[in-house]
Amino acid sequence: MIAALLLPLLLAADTGGLVAEGDALYARRAEGANGGRALPGPVEQSIAAYRRAVAAEPEALGARGRLIRALFFRATFCGASPEERKSLLEEAKVVGDEGMRRLEARVGKASGAARIDALRRIPQAIDMHFWTAVAWGEWAVAKGKLTAARQGAAGRIRDLAQTVVDLDPAFEQGGGYRILGRLHDRSPKILFVTGWVSHEKSVVYLRQALAMGPHNTVNQVFLAEAILDHDRAHRDEARALLERCASATPRPEFLVEDAHYADLSRRLLAGMK
Repeated sequence: MIAALLLPLLLAADTGGLVAEGDALYARRAEGANGGRALPGPVEQSIAAYRRAVAAEPEALGARGRLIRALFFRATFCGASPEERKSLLEEAKVVGDEGMRRLEARVGKASGAARIDALRRIPQAIDMHFWTAVAWGEWAVAKGKLTAARQGAAGRIRDLAQTVVDLDPAFEQGGGYRILGRLHDRSPKILFVTGWVSHEKSVVYLRQALAMGPHNTVNQVFLAEAILDHDRAHRDEARALLERCASATPRPEFLVEDAHYADLSRRLLAGMK
């Protein structure tokens, strides 16, 4: 009886230690990086720790969110091959979907404002929505946007990102708006499937993201790309955003990511000449 009562506490302690280990390793992900390309070793070690944390306590939403974040980094910034990228993002999507299934079981049948209130009372619920949306979005790109759209990816991403906005518009420096904007920018418009996609909304959402995180290089580049594709009258604004990103000093906590988007900005600027 005593052992049964102590088991949840022991699991929580074990999971907390593994998450802390993963966090420490993830913080080292830029070690040995060459600009926007990181070595896979440090982040792979963090992935291993987060996987163990999820296995130790499947209900731990924070561990799941961190695992998805690390898988995304490994798939995006470490020179993964197309097949490696697909495999990593498939795992990220599965981790997110299982976390969402467990989260929805805790929320129950609440809807609308009552659902948002219930989610606010659950630690890391917003992390779960955000990183699951990221997983689905990146998986859709790797899978092929048309194929993914027909499997319901766009609607899934939209609903997850809108919940992030409803919970906290400023989360991850406008992360919910950033995902919504990118979704409307890049999703194909398919009759009866994604007829709600709006290129005009992509610019609106991405402007909102930039307002929440003006120094976020992803916000800068995504808005610039959306303007160049859908709002050519503001081409000079897009150029200014790309020049700002290309010349910015990488933030210490995002050395690889900022270097990656600075390189992308320089390529986009070269294409504008």
